[in-house]
Amino acid sequence: MNVERLIRLLISQLKVAGACSAVNGDERTLPELVKLLVSPQGIEFCIKNKFPSIETFRQFKRFDIEQYGVYIDQGEITLDNKTTVVLIGNTTATVNCGNLARYQVILLRGAKAVVIASGWAVVRVEADADCECIKHVENHAKIL
Repeated sequence: MNVERLIRLLISQLKVAGACSAVNGDERTLPELVKLLVSPQGIEFCIKNKFPSIETFRQFKRFDIEQYGVYIDQGEITLDNKTTVVLIGNTTATVNCGNLARYQVILLRGAKAVVIASGWAVVRVEADADCECIKHVENHAKIL
C-alpha cells in the first residue's frame, strides 16, 4: 500500500471513530498527517480512544516518518533539541531539551522516555497509560 492510500484509509477510520472537525479529509501528505497528530485535539483523541492501533502506526514506518519527528519501534535512541517528538511502540528514548525553547514529547503505545530539560526549556509531555516517562529538570527548565 502506498503512503497516499494509507493516509486516506487512516483519515476515513478517524472519521468513523468520531474524530472532531479538525479532520477535514484534505490531509494527503505525511507532514499534514503528523501536524494533525501532534495538535492538541489530535493527541487528546489518540490517547482517549487508543487510536490508531500500534499495527496501523507500524504501517507508516517504511515511509521514513522519522524525518517528521515520529519514531516507531526504534529501540534505544537519543534525541537532542527536537522541538516535537512522537515516540511509539518499542522505542526507548533519551530526549534532551535545552536552551530557550518550547518542546513537545508525546509517548504512545508502550513507548518509554527519559526527558532531560535544562536551561530555560519548557517541555510538555503527554503519554497514554501504557507508556513510561522519567523527568529530570536542571536549572530553570520546566516539564509540564
